[in-house]
Amino acid sequence: MKLGSTTIALLAAIAAAPSMAQEVTLKIADSLPADHIITQNTTDVFMERVKEELGDRVAFEHYPAQQLAKAKDILSITQAGIADIGYVVPSYVSEKMPLGGVVELPGEIRSSCEGTLAFRNLVQPGGMLDKLEFQPNGVRVLYNVALSPYQAVFSERADVKSLEDFDGMKIRSNPGAMELSLQSVGAAPVRMSPPEIFDAMTKGTIDGALLPFTSVFSYGLDQIVRSATQNANFGSVGITYAISVNKWNSLPEDIQEVLTRVGRDVTESACSAFDEAEKTLSAELAEKGATVFDLSEEESAELNASFESVAQDWAETLDNRGKQGSETLSAFREQVKMLRAEGI
Repeated sequence: MKLGSTTIALLAAIAAAPSMAQEVTLKIADSLPADHIITQNTTDVFMERVKEELGDRVAFEHYPAQQLAKAKDILSITQAGIADIGYVVPSYVSEKMPLGGVVELPGEIRSSCEGTLAFRNLVQPGGMLDKLEFQPNGVRVLYNVALSPYQAVFSERADVKSLEDFDGMKIRSNPGAMELSLQSVGAAPVRMSPPEIFDAMTKGTIDGALLPFTSVFSYGLDQIVRSATQNANFGSVGITYAISVNKWNSLPEDIQEVLTRVGRDVTESACSAFDEAEKTLSAELAEKGATVFDLSEEESAELNASFESVAQDWAETLDNRGKQGSETLSAFREQVKMLRAEGI
């Protein structure tokens, strides 16, 4: 059968259509429950916004709750291409990203937005930590967040109601700077992932944990926490969602532009949501029967003095390893200073 020119042109257009609107599938891996407040305010929003702009050109496969790997291994599976976008927490991979722990130092930030935006300016493409740690590990940050300053929460058995009571307590913390902050007040830091905390506190393996109130509720700990600080600042956690450089380089430029812009917007909106939630959840915890207490001025002054020592020790330890610890601490503090000057 002889085909007319119009038919040939139509068939050619149909054949070309898949390449012009070719679907990109992005696999996202993290260790958080699917309904975690971080997921709700970052990844869920990111996927929805990207789909709104790009439609069927981009599809997402989200693997929450350590379905693809434990939290400490998500960077590795992202590097290997098993995941395209990974939940990369520098303190979980401190052997590869020790400088990224700067955002976790106690006493440095007053809010999630302070930490999030100061951290973003260092980890975004071209930033100091991007050049020193993310690029060398083959990943590029799309969006990030630092949680609100961590509080200390305790089981009923621990019966903690003042800073003095911290002495000898076994308290879950993130690796790195947060461990130093606990040691400075006589507590024994214990490493474990957040999903393990509930059972450990219930069984008495640990007496308490360092977490923001948003995470206390996300992991169901509000059911067993019976006392908590509300004006302490035991550090934070710097969370990034980073795409492998190999995957990034394979994407069309217009898709790269959308991912970058949406990621930046999500970073800013998420931190505001965390700070608002933190204010209400401390009151909700008290309503459930927990003793939510303020440290006294003397206790706060004691903590702040010890935290400054922790920061200097952190920086000097990295300096001695040939890392740019002091420079990173100064750069982070400068970012925080500028944000405060802007009224953030």
